[in-house]
Parts: sequence; structure tokens; C-alpha cells
Amino acid sequence: MTEGLILGTAGHIDHGKTTLVRALTGVDCDRLPEEKERGITIELGFAPLQLPSGLRLGIVDVPGHERLVRTMVSGATGIDLVLFVVAADEGIMPQSLEHLAICELLGVDRGVVALTKTDAVDAELAQLARLEVEETIERSALAGAPVVAVSALTGEGLLELTAALERVAREAPPRTLRDGPAWLPVDRVFTMRGFGTVVTGTLRGGPFEEGAPVELFPEGEPAPLSTRIRGLQVHGESTKRVLPGSRCAVNLHGLEVQEVPRGSVVATPGRVAPRPHIDVELSLLPAAPRLRNAGVLTVHVGTAERAARVRFFDRQRLEPGDRAFAELRFAAPVVVVEGDRFILRGYARTSEGGWTVGGGRVLDVAPPRSRRSRKSRLPELEILAGGDGSAALGVRLRRAGGRGIREPDLLRDLRSIEGIPGVRVGSDRWIDPEALEEVRRRVIEAVEAHHRERPLEPWVGLAPVAAHVGPPCPEEVIRAALETAAKHGDLETEASGYRCPGHTAQAGDPEQVRRLLERLGDAGLAPPTVDALARENKLEVSQLRALLEHLVREGELVRVTSEFFFSRTAIDDLRRRLVAHLREHGSIDPSAYKDLVGQTRKFTVPLMEYFDTEKVTLRRGNARVLRGEGR
Repeated sequence: MTEGLILGTAGHIDHGKTTLVRALTGVDCDRLPEEKERGITIELGFAPLQLPSGLRLGIVDVPGHERLVRTMVSGATGIDLVLFVVAADEGIMPQSLEHLAICELLGVDRGVVALTKTDAVDAELAQLARLEVEETIERSALAGAPVVAVSALTGEGLLELTAALERVAREAPPRTLRDGPAWLPVDRVFTMRGFGTVVTGTLRGGPFEEGAPVELFPEGEPAPLSTRIRGLQVHGESTKRVLPGSRCAVNLHGLEVQEVPRGSVVATPGRVAPRPHIDVELSLLPAAPRLRNAGVLTVHVGTAERAARVRFFDRQRLEPGDRAFAELRFAAPVVVVEGDRFILRGYARTSEGGWTVGGGRVLDVAPPRSRRSRKSRLPELEILAGGDGSAALGVRLRRAGGRGIREPDLLRDLRSIEGIPGVRVGSDRWIDPEALEEVRRRVIEAVEAHHRERPLEPWVGLAPVAAHVGPPCPEEVIRAALETAAKHGDLETEASGYRCPGHTAQAGDPEQVRRLLERLGDAGLAPPTVDALARENKLEVSQLRALLEHLVREGELVRVTSEFFFSRTAIDDLRRRLVAHLREHGSIDPSAYKDLVGQTRKFTVPLMEYFDTEKVTLRRGNARVLRGEGR
């Protein structure tokens, strides 16, 4: 037995749905003056039903009029089981069939049939009506549902109906989605004096809590409004927390009624968004007309209504009674969640379903924007339709490839990422294991290529690897692939970067190296600039600089500035003479320093700063003193 189930009424206009609800609960769901005057239900009505066992059902009473099917669908999308009402004096009528079809398309397959107004017919007509009802529901998702004859006026059959509802409720699983973000499609909005704006609906996904921040997506508006839950009620009783699957009233802070039209959605911040197009699994009713590719229909999802163009993935038309995968491209974006059910209505009456032609289930709210053929996506859609959450997550990770998917984006597109078959990289990104393996192979190739192209560099940094791998791989994926390669011994790593195992930097032309060292050795403490050296050796500056840096690492040269490279011998000789001078004289001023170097200011100043940096000397005023014992 499941607590908090929602029971929805369904049936033709004036077959006694509201009267029956009043007889069962004592609550009159017709609250509007127009409803009282005309004797029909125009808006959704709500009432609690306390069953003998203690189980409480929330009842949603829907209108039966043909022109109010949108309102009926708004209520039916949030129900777990149905009370299907047929009047014994009229039997099955057009809206009976359409409501029955809508329930089936929404996945509502548990319920009880109430054969009402039995006081208005004799026994023979009542029996004929029962036979017609039983024959009709046997061809529907309600096949096998109990049929109870009842009169709301005399009370006959009410105990039997309550007992039947008890039995069905004990066995019925909750149909309303109860995982992921909390979201509430708004089916009613009003103002309460002293409280402000209140919205009602059936809560889906997760719980709502008093004081919690929420986002409101106004119907037809692209951007959400930030607000918070000021108060919560279930069946007129205040509560601090509402569980998914409950009918509830939500008092929203700081919003006016006109800002929250019906069809809006209240949701957990950052977890849902208006969608311009979605991928779905849809079915046509057997009595529906053939649906051609790119046809336009009206889509009812949650409490919203949208025109949408239907594009199939593998055919040009869908025959009555058939199922297909399709894209729905909305005339205006609509908030929809993966797993939502929807109804399709056309613009011509069918023989059995009114204007309702079909419906289905949302598979992907963020389909890929790729140039892949539509047919190539069919295997993915079959997996998404299969109900295996982990496999469905795998589809999305494989689709993302080497770029992976950030967790906030996953949570905005999916109800849950529990059981995700991926590898977490960085702080919030997930990647398919095979995609990470492919990136690992590419970063190894990048390191190998860098060694070939720049043999003078012993280590490869992240930036050159990323440039070689190229987009769309983000930095955290490349870093994870490098670390994985190092962990498995395919690369070596240290603070300087990465390298292939055993790789050492090597100069390309030994004779060129010999000439360069000889030239700088002869120059002593007055070396030529890098540009001048490049011209002398007929090399590109970048090539020469790489060779000079290699010789610095090898200990043959010393880089004093970016433009001056000195021979190690000249620098070591100057260091010895400088330390000796300081030990003898205690300090050295710029003039004496210039004499010690034996060169102009052009070379003396960089050398003074170099030995400061090397912590040989320490500047005091305009002079230098020995720092420690020098080196």
C-alpha cells in the first residue's frame, strides 16, 4: 500500500463525477459560481478521500466537457489511478472514450469504474450499461478493473466503491515521477489575504520544503523568476514538507498572481529549463488519422499546451496504432522533464478519441545538435526508451565524447545521475571511460610528437599537449588523461611536465653546438644578444632560443636575462672574483662592480641583478654585500 496516491476522475460531461466525489468525501469540487449555475465542472477540483484502512487519497476532479480537455489533461498528468465514471442512463459517450484514451496514453493503468446514476434506470438497462462498459474497458489499459454500480443520490454502492478503491490503491504503484528535482506544474493560481500568491498542482520528482528557494518558470516566458516557498499545505493542512506525488498548495514569496499563469512550473533551482525541442517515443491511437512527417499537432505536457511540429526518425508517416521515435519542435519553449508523459491532439475529430490522436513519453530533453542522420540515432533512442537508467546515462556520455559533460548540465537534463557509468574528472565533469581512453592515447601521441618536433625540450607542459589534442577536450579531461597515462607507466611526470619514459633532450647538430659554445666562451662577459647570435648562425630566433635553453639545462650556459646567455666558465670566474672582493672589502659599489666585470653598464647591471637573484649578493643602498658565504 502506497501513501499519497492521487486518484483522478475521468468520464463524459454530466455523468456524475463531481456528485460522486461529493458523496465519497463530503467536498463539493464545483467552487466557481459558473460551475454552480451551469451544473458542470469547468476547473479542476480537489478533495481528500480517507479510506477505511487509514490510507488517504487525493482526488482530482476533472471536467468532462469536450472543450475543456486541456483542463482534464492538466489534472490527469499527475494522477496515479483513475475513477472512470460512466452514467448508466447514457453509457459510453465520446468524452468517455477520449478520457479513457488519455489515461492510457499517460500510462494510467490502475483504477475503478463507477457505473453511476443507477437510480435513474431499471435493472435491465443497468445490466446492459455494465456489459457495454466491461466490453469497452477490456480493450483499454483498464482491462480487468472492477466495475461498481453506484448511486450518489441514494448512496447505493458507495461502500462497495470505497472497498474497490481500497483494493486497487493497495496494489497500485505510484505513477507520478518521484526522483530527481522537485517540479510542480501549476494547474491553479489564486490569492489568499495576508499570504499572497498561492499555486496548486501535483508535486513530482523530489520534496518541497518551507523556506526553500525555488525557480518559477512563467508560462510562455523564457527566463525564470527566483522566489522561495513561504508556506505549504496538503488538503488544507499546513505542513513544513511535501513529498512527491502529493496534491499541494504552495505560497510563493513576492510574486503577483498575474506573474504565474496556469501552465507555469515551480522547480528546484538549476534543475529544469524551457526546451525548444525534445526527442520522444509516441503512439497513435488506433482510431487516429495517419500522421505525416513534419505535421503540426497540439502537445499537452504537465499543465502546458503547445503547438509542435512532429518529425520522425525513420519514416515519413505513422499509421494508426503504431509507435515511433520522433522529435517535437515546439512553437515556443516549454518546461519538460525526461520521463514526462504527454498528449497529442489534432484539429479534427476522430471516431473514438475526440481530438486526441496520441501521446507518449519524453526520452531526451536536450538532444544533440549534430549532422548525424536521423536513423543513426535510433539505437540510442531504443536504449533511452528501455528504462535502464545507467544505460541511458551511458548514451549521453558516449555522445559527449572527449569533452565529457559537466555535472550541473547533466542534472539540468536528467532526473538523476545515480549509477552513472563514467569517470569523474576535475571538480564536476564526467566522461565516458572509452572516450577517456581515446584521449589518453591522443595525449601520449601529443607528447611523442612534441619530442620529435622539439628534441631540445626534455619535458612537455599541459598547454602544448592541449594544443595538439585540440578541441573539444577541456583542460581537466586532458589533465586526467595525462595523469592516467603516467599512472599506467605510459608517461613520466614531474613538476616540469610530462615525457615519454627515458626521453632526454638532445641537440640536433653537434657541430652547431660546438660553434655556439666556442663563440660565447670567447665573448666572456660581453656576449652577443640572442638576435645577433641568430643572425650569425643563420637560425630562427625561436630555434636558437630553444638550443640555448637546452644548453642552460645541460649546465654549459647561464641565462642572465632573456637576451644575454653567458658561458658557464665566465660566470663561475666572475662569481669567485666577486665573492673574494666582498670578503676583503665588505661591499662593492657600482663603479667598483663595473671595474670588476670589465665591461660597460650594458652588461654590468644585468650581472649585478643576476647575482642578487642567485642570493650571492644583497643590495644595501647603492652597494652590494655578501649574502651568507656566497656560492
